[in-house]
This record gives sequence, C-alpha cells and structure tokens, in this order.
Amino acid sequence: MADSTSRLSLRSAQAAVKRLRAEGERRLSRLRRDTEALFARSRRQAVAELLGTTRRQQADFRHRAERALRDLDARRTQILATVEKQVGSLTETLIRRLHVASREEVGDLQKRLAGLEQRVGALATVRSVPTRDEVAALRQRIAELELRLDALVRRAESPPPHEKPVPGG
Repeated sequence: MADSTSRLSLRSAQAAVKRLRAEGERRLSRLRRDTEALFARSRRQAVAELLGTTRRQQADFRHRAERALRDLDARRTQILATVEKQVGSLTETLIRRLHVASREEVGDLQKRLAGLEQRVGALATVRSVPTRDEVAALRQRIAELELRLDALVRRAESPPPHEKPVPGG
C-alpha cells in the first residue's frame, strides 16, 4: 500500500513539474509576443513594463517552485515514516519467528546471571560443608595416623631387643 502511495505521490509530483514547465513555456511565449508589441510603443515605457512583467513572473515562478518543494518534502517525510514503520514491524516479526531474544529478555538474563554470580561468590567464601574428595582425603589421613599410632604404641609396649626385662620391676 505504501508503494502505491509513494508511486502516486511521485507521479503527481512529476505531473506538477510538467505542468509548471508547460505553464512557464506558455507565459514565456506570451511575454515574447508582449515584448514585440511593446517595441512599437516608446522604448522607455516598454522597458518599464517589461521589467515589471518579468519581476512578477519571476516572483510567481519562485512562489510555485517553493510550494512544489514543500509538497515534495512533505511527501518524502510521509513516505519515510511509512517505510520506517513497516521495517520496524517486519523486524519484530522476523525476531519472533527466529526466536531471537529481545533486548529486554537479554537484560533480564543479565540481571539473573549477576544475582547467581553473587550467590556463588558468597558460597565460595563460606565453606561450611567439605566436598566428597576432601572427606575421602581426611579419612585416608586418619587411617594413616591410626597405623602410625598403633606402631608407636606397640613399640612402647615391647622392650627393645638388647635390653632384658627387669624382674619384679
């Protein structure tokens, strides 16, 4: 629909320019005839009338050209707004069909991620529960220490091999 509106606007603008050209040619022809007629009169009077006519024609052409430019600018603005609206609508449709996250959704996800990072950071600084590997390592260390303790107790209970036990002692 915007294409037909823009084409109609362009066609009507071209038609307006053609009409202005035809009108200019017609007025120029009339001006030429009037000039020839004026030469028959006195030169001074003819020049004054010619200048007056030329100035009026010039002002009229300038006014018409300015109006045509304003109309073209207004049509350009309307067409641009229509195109921007359609592009925005098509972009939204494409994003929905491609299942692409919107800026709002990405922002929400960034906030959630920041919250999770804070929670993980807090958990990392407060270690209240040892990990499974840490518990296994501690159990192994305890078993090693028990074995060493048993060896020390046995050594303390048995006399050294070069000493004889003291009777009655």
